[in-house]
Amino acid sequence: MAPEDSELGSFLRSRRARVNPTRFGGATGIGRRVPGLRREEVATLAGISVEYYARLERGRKVRVSETVLAAIARALDLNDLEATHLHDLAHSEAKVPTATGAQDHHGDAVRPELNVITDALSPLPAWITNYRMDFLAGNREARALYAPLLGNPEDKGNRARFIFLDPVSRGFQCQWEQVADETVGALRWYATRHPDDRELSGLILDLNSRSTEFRSRWGDHNISHHRSGDVHVNHPAIGDLKLVYERLDVTHDPGLSLFIHVVEPGSTIARRLADLVADGGSAPPGVGV
Repeated sequence: MAPEDSELGSFLRSRRARVNPTRFGGATGIGRRVPGLRREEVATLAGISVEYYARLERGRKVRVSETVLAAIARALDLNDLEATHLHDLAHSEAKVPTATGAQDHHGDAVRPELNVITDALSPLPAWITNYRMDFLAGNREARALYAPLLGNPEDKGNRARFIFLDPVSRGFQCQWEQVADETVGALRWYATRHPDDRELSGLILDLNSRSTEFRSRWGDHNISHHRSGDVHVNHPAIGDLKLVYERLDVTHDPGLSLFIHVVEPGSTIARRLADLVADGGSAPPGVGV
């Protein structure tokens, strides 16, 4: 993975290139050699010197105050998530705050208590992942629903590997392009917050080397991080499903998250999931894609 200081410069350049100059009173057309804002325009909008801003983009070690970061975020029209990412890049030595006595979860072990929780949430699909996107544990409903993800030993239950390296994912994920964008954006978010995680770095390097789809998206420097959302899949056994999810971070195990699909009791989706689980995860008679 590229050093964090060059990541900061790359991120700033990518955000600067997407800003329409006319939004801030600039002009387009003749004489403008770069898309978006020029460095001097960003510096002017942020109220800092061009030399200072240029040093940031060139990856030079510069102490940056919160006031300056906020001004740059406004100049580049960053959203809240991007502004947080900018802060993390500029202060890469600062660690993400964790609960007292807790440590980042680097292993694959899941405490028995978490398995009890996921099982107790049945019939709602519930599962545990880490920030590397590994499917670590889940109840029967979650394992049956995500059988395509868990079916390829090479992917090892890793969502990013499944999306970019397994052709099955394109049939399973109904909005593959959007899912692919969000997956890369989430990995970049996690990589900035866990720069010393060798397994995460190795995953990103592997995907970069093996997938042109991943590599092109990684170069866009987009960020994604959702606490809830929609999922649309085409399950090989029970067909088209539209689900919503909620994500809860496990306070005692930083780095682990509990995902839950909220399914209305008695609904068609609930009945189809129940049939899937009752049949051991394969298609019930007469049910297919």
